[in-house]
Amino acid sequence: MKRRADLHIHTIYSDGMQTPVEILQMAVKANLGAISITDHDSVDAYEQIKEAKNDYNIEIMTGIEFSCYENEQEIHLLGYNLEIHDKELIHHLDTFKKAREVRAKRIVSKLKKINILLDFDEIKQRAGVAPITRPHIASSLIEKGYVNSQREAFNHYLMDGKPGYEPKFYFTIQDAIKLINKCGGVAVLAHPGDSISQELLFKLIEYGIDGIEVVHPIHKSTLEKYYTQIANQYWLITTGGSDYHGSREFEDSNFGKFTVPISVIETINKRNQNRLF
Repeated sequence: MKRRADLHIHTIYSDGMQTPVEILQMAVKANLGAISITDHDSVDAYEQIKEAKNDYNIEIMTGIEFSCYENEQEIHLLGYNLEIHDKELIHHLDTFKKAREVRAKRIVSKLKKINILLDFDEIKQRAGVAPITRPHIASSLIEKGYVNSQREAFNHYLMDGKPGYEPKFYFTIQDAIKLINKCGGVAVLAHPGDSISQELLFKLIEYGIDGIEVVHPIHKSTLEKYYTQIANQYWLITTGGSDYHGSREFEDSNFGKFTVPISVIETINKRNQNRLF
């Protein structure tokens, strides 16, 4: 049986629970042939992987998941096989990390106005090596007894329209595509079945996305077929993965089950080589 690839995985360097080395160990146990760690707005995991990858018989492709926008709609964009030491990329990621810290401080301040008292330094410590995200704040809300779950924290306090909501740093989808391409990578629309309308999907194709994430836990077989047809029609790459974080109750059974043929990596490599600059 040919080994397969999971191209959507998160670690402690964003909002995941496992270290990069633990992910490698899990991938070997799941008999995966290749992985890509796609942390939110971060490639820091690859420094740890560089030191450990020779100990594991598994192919690793660089990846990232950008949070970006088209007008007011948030879109997640995966970047694959990009040069992670590119100076412009490093500058952007540093900007994002600082912006997330400012955002977290504003959320804490907004919650204080409704007598929800959180300690920013504790939240920062909880985030550890990762940029501060809303799940870190949600965990503090749980710890302090204000809510019982991450979902409750978001539904009551952190979602758009709730008292603690604060928008992310505004990074347009077009700028994200350009940055990924500039770093030699391919830009793939993440989990479009989440909230991407057909009209927006075709607009993103016009903007120049290179692929669509077809295989994902939220995509039923009918959606997989639909996105595959669209990808074939517009000569787009099809990718997929588990979107594993390790922090959600249903996820342990997902790892290793939402995969794509390992040949997808070769397709991505060819797209890189054939790109005209």
